[in-house]
Amino acid sequence: MSELKLVKKDLDLKPDELVKIENIQALQDEMMSWPEEMKCIPPVKHHFAPGLYAREMFIPAGTLIVGKIHKHAHLNHITYGDICVSTFEGIVRLQGPLTMVSPIGVKRVVYAVTDTLWTTFHVTEETDLEKIEEYVIAEDYSEIASIEDLQKKMEKLL
Repeated sequence: MSELKLVKKDLDLKPDELVKIENIQALQDEMMSWPEEMKCIPPVKHHFAPGLYAREMFIPAGTLIVGKIHKHAHLNHITYGDICVSTFEGIVRLQGPLTMVSPIGVKRVVYAVTDTLWTTFHVTEETDLEKIEEYVIAEDYSEIASIEDLQKKMEKLL
């Protein structure tokens, strides 16, 4: 991803700068202002099993995505593909097949080097996609702080 440089209007970010939340948010805000023909909304398939929801996304090569803030740790599986991902530690290149855990509060920038199939798994009995979104996705990081505080209080009680 070192060859990728995003320049548009006042946004000039190098890949190593995509680990900072404020830069990820600036990139997302910029991408939201792009004309519709520049936006790519990857196709998603939804799968349900007792106590589990899986979101499978096909990401075409050359696609840049800014993800959402996740309220809970969850499993991810890259079935196939080659993708560059921003993490709290820096940019990493991931290749499928690969299974990993995403920590609470993760918000990523991903760039698909090749076509990639990425699935996230979330523990829930819910099957209503709007309710799942409310349960899984945080509007901002203030929700994450309150969730972490609650988890710490629960741990002390146990």
